[in-house]
Amino acid sequence: MKNTSCFAMLVGSGLMYLQSANAACNVQSVAISSGKVEVAHYDVLSPEIRRLTLPNGFSLGLKIEPASPEKLQQIAKGSEGRAPTEWVKISLYDLRKSPAKELTSTWGPVNSYQGYGPAGGADRVVEIGEPGIDLKLSKPKCSS
Repeated sequence: MKNTSCFAMLVGSGLMYLQSANAACNVQSVAISSGKVEVAHYDVLSPEIRRLTLPNGFSLGLKIEPASPEKLQQIAKGSEGRAPTEWVKISLYDLRKSPAKELTSTWGPVNSYQGYGPAGGADRVVEIGEPGIDLKLSKPKCSS
């Protein structure tokens, strides 16, 4: 009886571990860096503007939201089916003044690198200054 109880506890603990290990599955995350400095890393749980302060002092707003079904159809049509199936809209804001000023909005795959700054990348955004920012977007798929 004692061995059965221990086995049940181990199995139950294993199931709880598997559930928590899969908690990040299908969750969009982003790591933001400026030069060699990581500015932030977080899971995107809602499409609201996230306030970030870059190493150069710039107050940046970052908003990441899922692409609409219409936008996904437009991307698929334009790429003749070769594009990734999941995309996000990435919007950058200047938060130094109220109301916030949108600097750019671009689209990117949920698993991609996107760069912004005076030199360009996904888009040229002079306002944020050197060395700009890099976004590493990640949305892991997990088996059921």
